[in-house]
Amino acid sequence: MLFNHNLACREPLLQTLEQVSADEFRKNLGVGKGSMRNILVHLMNAERYWISVLDGRDFSQIEPESLESVQSIREDWSRVHEETKEFMSRLKKDQLQHVKSVTWGNQTVSFTVGKALIHVANHETHHRGVLAGLIRQQGIYPPDFDML
Repeated sequence: MLFNHNLACREPLLQTLEQVSADEFRKNLGVGKGSMRNILVHLMNAERYWISVLDGRDFSQIEPESLESVQSIREDWSRVHEETKEFMSRLKKDQLQHVKSVTWGNQTVSFTVGKALIHVANHETHHRGVLAGLIRQQGIYPPDFDML
């Protein structure tokens, strides 16, 4: 449900961001990952990373500088979504309790598949809220992202 909600919010968000000038879209605004573009690329990378971890696939990061426009992000995010959708279609309910681990530096973190998926969905919701605030600072009204 949360992934479907995030997906439903993406296109209205991207359409709204198309109203922002290219310079403002890429400008470091001093929050989160810096620019609105970098926040979107961060969201794509996070989704790709976690689905890759859960699916046992290799991950390579997309560099924000390789995506200059909202349209280029839309195209890449669409491909990311297809990978996520394909993974989710194969996921069985009992697999949500499987434990996975990642190592960051000297620390190993373990979690269930279900918890990682909730993390990914919540992560996007958080950053969408940050983007909504940045959009408002541009004098543009963001879309309504409420679930109900």
